[in-house]
Amino acid sequence: MPYIISLIIHVFSIVVWIGGVAFVTMIVFPMIQRTESSLEQVMMFQGVEHKVAKIAKAMVILAGLSGLYLLYEKGFSAGAWIMIVVWTLYVSLLFGLEKIIFKKVFTKPSGEELDTKKIFFVLQAFHWVILALSFTAIAAGIWIGHG
Repeated sequence: MPYIISLIIHVFSIVVWIGGVAFVTMIVFPMIQRTESSLEQVMMFQGVEHKVAKIAKAMVILAGLSGLYLLYEKGFSAGAWIMIVVWTLYVSLLFGLEKIIFKKVFTKPSGEELDTKKIFFVLQAFHWVILALSFTAIAAGIWIGHG
């Protein structure tokens, strides 16, 4: 029974977490790109990012704890390493690396204007890479569970 409960928690947390990444990548970034005002772009991004980041942090923690238990019960495999690498990437981004990246990206050099269109294009491209990695981890999880 603990295995099934952990599996349910794990799948629910992954659905919310990766669903949030997909939402930001496919919906929020295109909306930001269509906005003309740089200030409006930054404000929209910050408003969504702060809310989504809180939810993502909780879901990543739940996914990690439940995933650890599932790996303990099921054992490690090549697919498990894919999931662990993706999870570790997200943890590092959500709990520190993202702030460093954002500070660097959104700090304008003296006398220069920020090109927010370019910045959000790069951030969206990065999100597409992260989303592709996430889908790879999901595929690995399905492979482990049903292989």
